[in-house]
Amino acid sequence: MESQNLIQEYTALAALMSQMLGAAQQNDWDKVSALEVAYLAKMNQIKVQENTVKLGDALKSQKKVIIQQILADDHAIRSLIHPWMNKLSQLMQPHQSQAMQTKLNNAYRM
Repeated sequence: MESQNLIQEYTALAALMSQMLGAAQQNDWDKVSALEVAYLAKMNQIKVQENTVKLGDALKSQKKVIIQQILADDHAIRSLIHPWMNKLSQLMQPHQSQAMQTKLNNAYRM
């Protein structure tokens, strides 16, 4: 029974990741962030269970499929984040360049 509970926890984890992907596809990054908190909490619960539960071959295969789905969703989220992060970096770059120039100017005044 404990092993089936562990699989249910992995299924819940995959559902959270799927929700994160849906939010990312809608550019709702606040929701992604909130779901990530729940995802990490669920992951910590699973880590505790992993230490005490042994899975049979059938459940290991099921776990593998679930983890592959989680990884696929994570990859999709990352592909959505990269363009957004690049835009953010471009927006910040002029400010960073100006700040760096100010630091250099101040350093050479001494």
